[in-house]
Amino acid sequence: MPRHDVFGAALRALDDGHGVALATVIHTKGSTPRHLGARMAVTADGEQWGTVGGGRIEQLVVAAAREIAGGAPGRVVRQHLVRDLAMCCGGAMEVAVVAAAPSRDALITLTTTPGPHVVVTPLDGGSMIVRRPEPGDPRPHHPIIDGERMIEVVNAPERVIMFGLGHVGRAVGPLLAQLGFTVVACDDGETGATEHVPAWASQLIESFDPVEVERELGGFTLDDYVMVVTRDHAIDLKLLEQLIARDDLGYLGMIGSRGKIGRFRKRLEVRGLLEGDDGLARWKRLHAPIGFDIGAETPDEIAVAIAAELIACRRTPPGVLRDAVRQPVREPITAEPPVLVDPVVSRDG
Repeated sequence: MPRHDVFGAALRALDDGHGVALATVIHTKGSTPRHLGARMAVTADGEQWGTVGGGRIEQLVVAAAREIAGGAPGRVVRQHLVRDLAMCCGGAMEVAVVAAAPSRDALITLTTTPGPHVVVTPLDGGSMIVRRPEPGDPRPHHPIIDGERMIEVVNAPERVIMFGLGHVGRAVGPLLAQLGFTVVACDDGETGATEHVPAWASQLIESFDPVEVERELGGFTLDDYVMVVTRDHAIDLKLLEQLIARDDLGYLGMIGSRGKIGRFRKRLEVRGLLEGDDGLARWKRLHAPIGFDIGAETPDEIAVAIAAELIACRRTPPGVLRDAVRQPVREPITAEPPVLVDPVVSRDG
């Protein structure tokens, strides 16, 4: 459950007259099931939202949270997962558990005011403070400890701009929406793909022109994930030519076999789009073939591979995730005949 849902659940429970406690992971060491900033809300009668890792550590936290939700003072649960709890993880965790009522104003702001927000959580069990982001704040999903407080950015928009509403697009779109991404679907509509707006899409733009799409969206940002998963290699190449030099994109990925990606690289080199160190860096930033290497072939399997890569990009510090696991995606076989616009961009088969 995303943090904003935990905050919303806690507020609703408070408004319904329940005692509620908030549990927040404030320190981890070694291998742990959840990391800094993971949250859970628990009522006095044991209803809970979110998780701090499951197993015995969560049982202890829930027990403490139920007491605190019922009026006991807040405290920090400190456990070594192997030595104290005989869990297999091998690390240690500290979880601050406090009453939610003193932070009610912060919960209202987090659930009623559009983000992003910065949540400042005192490690001594004090009330949360919510403010707008400032220079030097951490990136979303990467909270930091600053003295006696934890600082995290929440409710930041993470937008997927997906070019292509074919088999893969329609498989990965709802999965990404379920993971908390805002998905914008883009297609030219020539195959009827834009006749109905998918329920999981926040917006449908009937175009494969990045300039037009950017105009509709008010610009691209470093928080955007741009995916090229169209039905046609010629469209893919044209999109890549326009997007490869966009250093203001947080993520750029493209579907295809390794053979297709290699031919595209040669075409970009011929057109002078990969010259010098900047060109090499841009090609290295491209996630192609898109998705992790799990042997995926069907659209649903490829959707899982792509979603896994976006989760990794979301959770991993910049520059760390590169060629750790690559996905040699084969484009799914369809009944539609290939569009052979250029021998260089014909289907790989």
